[in-house]
Amino acid sequence: MPPIMRFTMFAGSFALIASLSVRAQAQTQASCQFTSFSRIFTIPGGTRFLVPRGINDYNTVVGDAQDNTDFSVRAFTRWSGGGITYYRHSSNGAAGNTTFTQRSNGGISVGVADSSTDTYLASATGGTPFTFKGSTFTPLTMSIAGTTYNQFTVWGTNRWDTTVGAFKDSSGKMRGFKRYSDGRGIALDYPGAVETVATAINDKGTIVGWYSKHLPPSEWRHGFISSNGKWATLDYPSLLQTNLTGITNTNLIVGITIKGNHENGSFLYQSGKFKDIVLPNLGVPTSVNGISPSKGLITGLSGYTGFVGMCH
Repeated sequence: MPPIMRFTMFAGSFALIASLSVRAQAQTQASCQFTSFSRIFTIPGGTRFLVPRGINDYNTVVGDAQDNTDFSVRAFTRWSGGGITYYRHSSNGAAGNTTFTQRSNGGISVGVADSSTDTYLASATGGTPFTFKGSTFTPLTMSIAGTTYNQFTVWGTNRWDTTVGAFKDSSGKMRGFKRYSDGRGIALDYPGAVETVATAINDKGTIVGWYSKHLPPSEWRHGFISSNGKWATLDYPSLLQTNLTGITNTNLIVGITIKGNHENGSFLYQSGKFKDIVLPNLGVPTSVNGISPSKGLITGLSGYTGFVGMCH
């Protein structure tokens, strides 16, 4: 008996109109065109590994670069022509680990700076959130229900400079958030969940991410869609965990499946259909970490290869 998949249909402005239950079926593979680039660079005494995390419509990719010499992490911007620039935020004269998580079409990168040696894991529980434009680093604060936060993780942004991500409240609960450009924020909690993380927001305000009804080590991630205060689960039809990583203005959604503690593959979803995204790479899993708002360009990695792609 195939597993049951629950999802909710959206139409027009992505307002909730129905809740359906359907039987999962074998998935087809998306038709994709990829431009690949190496994630590995030789540096004095070691190697640097790029982790692409976000992309805009101008084919600008952002993420973080991790060095195996001193385990430092620096943000990177890969321009459409293939050139790469790096950035590490300095505080009190010391450079700290820095990552970019997304870049808007307006040229604003968002991310987190953290003193931990593992920015990716540290960013799950918070760091110094910021916007970065040109050479200007601007730390962010957020006010929710009368409490001001200056430690949280920004995962996504849209054309209105509205950001989404995750923070921990005074009880230690991981909650999603939506932060407006003036610093006002609202908490996002999937009904019945003990963890909620918002990963992306489109220009219409629709948010995607993941939630779990159990804490680690029993955590199990489900994808979610949130629009106008209404929620829906969107799980890849399998016995795998689901993490939604991006959404376009036409409601094309991308995500990642997780098996155990490892990413297992990626998919796109639109109009009730799932399609697998596979970069031909000798069977190495493909991880799609972001999608651009209007053109639907995707970015991510597969083994030692990074990529920009277009799928349908």
